Amino acid sequence: MKQEDIVFYGHAIECRVNAEHPSTFRPSPGRIAYYHPPGGVGVRVDSAVYQGYSIPPNYDSLIGKLIVHGRNRTEALMRLRRTLDEFIVDGIDTTLPLFRTLVRNSDVQNGVYDIHWLEHFLATGGIEPGF
Repeated sequence: MKQEDIVFYGHAIECRVNAEHPSTFRPSPGRIAYYHPPGGVGVRVDSAVYQGYSIPPNYDSLIGKLIVHGRNRTEALMRLRRTLDEFIVDGIDTTLPLFRTLVRNSDVQNGVYDIHWLEHFLATGGIEPGF
C-alpha cells in the first residue's frame, strides 16, 4: 500500500477518562462501585477496568479511552455528547464531568481554543454543577 492509496474519512475524537477529580485533577484511588461503558456505531472504549475493580493509589490514572467517529466533526461531537452521558463510573472521581461540560461548551464546539484555554476555563469556574 502506498501513501497516496490511503483515504481519510470522517472525524474522530478521543477522551482519556482518568480516575481524578474533574477540576483539581487530584488522584482518586478506590473501588469502582458501578461501571457502564457506552457503545454503539462509531463508539469504541479501550479499558481493562470493571465493576468491583480497585484503582490502587500508586497507579496510572487512566481508566480508559473513549473514541468516537463520525462523518464530520459535528456528528462526532454529537456522538461524543451522547456517549459521555451514557458512561457511568461510580465509587471514585473521574474526569467524565469535565468532558461532559467541555462537549457542551460553545468554544469547544466551534473549535475556538488554544493551549491555554482549559487552564483559563477551570480558573474562571469551569465545570457546571450537576455534571
